[in-house]
Parts: sequence; structure tokens; C-alpha cells
Amino acid sequence: MTQALTRTLDAARRKLLETGTRNRLIHVNRDNQRANCLNIIHERSDEIWRLLRLQGKRMRFRAMGSDTATPDGVLLLAAPGAEAVTDSQLETPLGPEALARRLLRLSHDARTAEEEQGLNVLYLAMGFLRWREAPGSQVLREAPLILLPVQLVRNERSSTFDLCAREDDLAANLPLQERLRQDFGIHLPEIDETETWTPGDYLTRVEEAVSGQRDWQVDRDGMQLGFFSFAKLLMHRDLDPANWPEGAFDGNPLLDGLLARGFAGDAPLFGDRDRLDDRLDPAQIIQVIDADASQTKVIEEVRAGASLVVQGPPGTGKSQTITNIIAAAAHDGKTVLFVAEKMAALSVVHDRLTRAGLRDICLELHSRSANKKALAQELGRTLMAGAHALPPAADPARLRQTRDRLNAITALLHDPLPPSGEPPFAAISSIIGLMGQGARPPAIPLAGLKALDAAARAEAQGAIARFVAARARTGPPEAHPFRGAGALDLQPT
Repeated sequence: MTQALTRTLDAARRKLLETGTRNRLIHVNRDNQRANCLNIIHERSDEIWRLLRLQGKRMRFRAMGSDTATPDGVLLLAAPGAEAVTDSQLETPLGPEALARRLLRLSHDARTAEEEQGLNVLYLAMGFLRWREAPGSQVLREAPLILLPVQLVRNERSSTFDLCAREDDLAANLPLQERLRQDFGIHLPEIDETETWTPGDYLTRVEEAVSGQRDWQVDRDGMQLGFFSFAKLLMHRDLDPANWPEGAFDGNPLLDGLLARGFAGDAPLFGDRDRLDDRLDPAQIIQVIDADASQTKVIEEVRAGASLVVQGPPGTGKSQTITNIIAAAAHDGKTVLFVAEKMAALSVVHDRLTRAGLRDICLELHSRSANKKALAQELGRTLMAGAHALPPAADPARLRQTRDRLNAITALLHDPLPPSGEPPFAAISSIIGLMGQGARPPAIPLAGLKALDAAARAEAQGAIARFVAARARTGPPEAHPFRGAGALDLQPT
């Protein structure tokens, strides 16, 4: 790998690394009762794990505090130090009204994040590491250790929210692992979820890993429901050359073009005046939804291997073009990874491909489909669908005939006609323009008009313009003093 590529890749990885204390995965202020999160008290991690993850139960929330404020305006919150109990309710330090408002806000924000970004960021943090940045530091940091993906589900009977575990993979605190490795040389254990795995066993291993640090502790039963995101750190790890086969980055033209040298200008496949029907046979065009000439050019440029950027305002057909590009690539035996910042963009293209009958070539790897169970089910369904014979390809001869017929009509409209040398399309456009201006049809003989060419029409228009100008100077003929001077046959009577 070249030095320029190495430097650019390292700089990009540094920007993705967020291991500062502003990151909630590095430090969580659990004493802040106004934060958009919810502390869970009087519960045991292993028991909550068993109910939510292993048994798949829905758990309700119980308000242990009071909504009544003290004289100094401080709400009465339940203390977290009571003995843990075993039931199907998660106890919280808030009062009933405050708990209802907090759950409503958490549910709304979680749904918004999933709709816009396509990923779940709502987790139940289980077990917290209490650590200090330096031996003499007076600031105690707290970081979550186990992140259980969860979702808030509306309880129709009680009009409240229940908590249930999602089928997504269990996550460890990746930013914390990176921070401790860089600053202290501590390697936190990885989470290897099996049938016998429990949070308690993992937290015991964490305690062993940090046992050499003074004043560091593990709060084994500390829990908090909140938003945690480590997508950037996952990208940071993906860009590490050590995680790839040796030499995978060397000589990669796409990576070298993106990060180092840029891309050379590709010769355009089509000229400005090229007719697509003269260059492309209908049997070669692979489009599952309608595309105009500009979109067809983009599709064929991509199929030819060109690197390009397509831009345009909303409503100009970018999603339609992407849909056709994916369909054409699948037809050509290629694999496509389609990524977007917003989930809506992914959904639009996926829906278009599904309506076009191409659901079996699509594998969703975002949102609720990004878990092992859903992935396995989708692969199984696709493999079963592949057992059926495909319908025969349509004969493009009829399409060629229709294309040639439409092109013949276009030629009749745009080819010049003798003796004037003007195409009918130009005449139609002129008439439509005059109608749009409210002009009345001329009351003149039509004989001989078809023989007028552009020069003769220009001369006639000039004569008419001079006549109009002269009349504007002399005024209406009825009011002219010499009106009737040429009438030589007047009688006395």
C-alpha cells in the first residue's frame, strides 16, 4: 500500500474514533435525572437477562418515586440501594407522571432514529465500569459494559410501554474497549453469546481484567435504558488493514482512486448528438422501470464500468435510475452493495425492485432485518424461490418494430419538408406559441403559403412590420384628411 494511501486511510480512521468522555459509551452521568434515558433500580442483571433475552418476555415499568416536589423544587426519587426483587416489572426511580413522559419520549426518539438512519440505537445497558482517567483523578467515570438491544412496545390495555428484547446481536462496548486498550493496555473480554452465557460471568471476567487498577469497580447490577451508538467505531475497525487479508488494499484501483490519486476522466460512452436508438439494441437494454434518455445514458455508463457522480434535485428520477442500475447489474452477473445515509432512500429503491418482481435478488441488511434470524430466513426463502424455473426471455423483435415505428413518427415531425425546408414540428410550435399569446388566426388566403421558405416569411414579416409602423404614424385611415381622394367616380347626388 502506498504511503499516500496509508496516510489518508489513517486520517479517516482517526476521525471515526470517538473515545472521548463526551461519548456516552465512555462516560454516562447516571445521576443526571433530566437526560434522555431511564435508570433501572432494584434489579439483577442475570435475572433481567433471563426474562428478556432467554424467555423473550415483555416487562413493564414501575414508578418507585414521587411526582411531588419538595419545597426547594427537587422531585423525590427512589433510592437505588434497596434489595433486588424478582418479578416481571422494571423498577425506576421516577414518579408515575415523569415515568410516562420519559417512556413516551424514548419511544418517539427510538422510532425516529430507526426510520431515518435504519438502525436501532436503543439499548439496555447492563453492568457499569467505574473508572478514573488517572490514579489521582477525583472524577469518577462510568461506562456501560453490556448492551442489550431492546424496543419499547405499546401496551394497549394499560396505554403504557413495555420493554422487550430485539433479536439483534448482543453488543459489547467497543469504544470503551479501544479507550482502555490505548490508555491502559487493558483488553476487555469479547462477548461470545452462547446458551450458557450470562452477564454475571462476563462481568466477572471484566473485574479480572481491571483488577490491577486502583479504585476501579464494576457495578454488576447497574442498568440504564438509553441511546448508544458505536457505528463509527465499527467502520473504524472495518478500515483496519490488519482485519483484511494480506495485500487486499494493494493495487485496488477503487480504493486508490477514492483515497489517494483520484479518478481519471473516462471517455463518455455517448456524444451530445448521438441517438441512443442508433447505438443501443433493445435486447441490450435492461430496465425494469421507465427511463428517459438521460437516465439510460447513466445506466449504460455504469454497466460499461465508468466511475461517475449523478446529481439532481428531488423528483428527477435518481431512485428510478438506481433501481435500473441494480437490475442491470444483477442481469450481468454482478453483486451490488447499495448504501444510503437515510433509511428512506433504501426503502424506496427496495420497494421499486419488489414491485418489479425482483425481491429475490434483494437482501436487506438494515433496520429490523439486520439480525441473524431474519437473515437466515430470507436466505432460505430465496433459495427455495431459486428452485423454480425462470420464465423464458421475451423476443425483442416486437420491441424493435415498435421502436422503429415511433422513430418513423418522430422523423415525420422533425424532418424538413420541401419547398419551405421547415419541419412540421416547428410549424406546430409556432402555432401553439401564437395561441398561447391569444393571437387570432389571420384572415388571409392560404394559397401559396406552403411555398414560403424562411427567407420569404422573414421578408413578409418585415413588410408587415413597416406597414404597422407607418399606420401608427398616420393614424386610422377613417380619420385621414385625404381619405376618399382617390375616389374618382363620385356623383353629385
